[in-house]
Amino acid sequence: MILKTDESSMKSLMAYDKIRELILTGKKYPGTRLVLSELETELGIGRGPIREALMRLDRSGLVRNVPYKGAIVAPLPKKKEMEYIFSIRVNLEAELAKVALKNLTEEDLKELENTHEKMQCMPQDFYSLDRHFHDILYEASNYPHLCLIVHKLVESVEAFLNLFQHDENDYKIFLEEHAFILEALKNRDSEKLQQAVADNIKSGMRRIEKAYALLMDNRG
Repeated sequence: MILKTDESSMKSLMAYDKIRELILTGKKYPGTRLVLSELETELGIGRGPIREALMRLDRSGLVRNVPYKGAIVAPLPKKKEMEYIFSIRVNLEAELAKVALKNLTEEDLKELENTHEKMQCMPQDFYSLDRHFHDILYEASNYPHLCLIVHKLVESVEAFLNLFQHDENDYKIFLEEHAFILEALKNRDSEKLQQAVADNIKSGMRRIEKAYALLMDNRG
């Protein structure tokens, strides 16, 4: 009985991760109905674990279980709300980076360099690597509750970033900003580190503003 429970939990977690990835990569658009039978075929996982995963995703805010409609991908934040999110992120993430600087190990720094190197090729999982880069840095702060808040804030806008194609110049700017973060870390320069992190986050908001402008043009 315990083994069955463990197996069911593992399948539920697997379904959660797969559906979450489909949403955050823009493969499931906001407002899309998440039909159990379709997800069962798509994921190769039974309906029970998928149903549990959808309930968990509802609690996370990525999915909404609507009466008489079932589960749908939650709508993205409005532009003004995104601006508030990024404003909070600038202050919080810069402060986490400052604290992390005192605890960062040589292994952490090596992993940051390796991640930045992987990003140079501008791979499909560019934004996943970007999040991994920041996760390594912030987790060194040893403030796990604040790191969870950052995760939640990023998750709420990540799907929007993945819905739109960004030009090569966007990626080059992003890579340059990460190089500045690495340089500040190596020099143990707290002030430059906070500025580099803040600039990188503000750059993300500028890309969202550009995407919104394109969206409005297309509607016009």
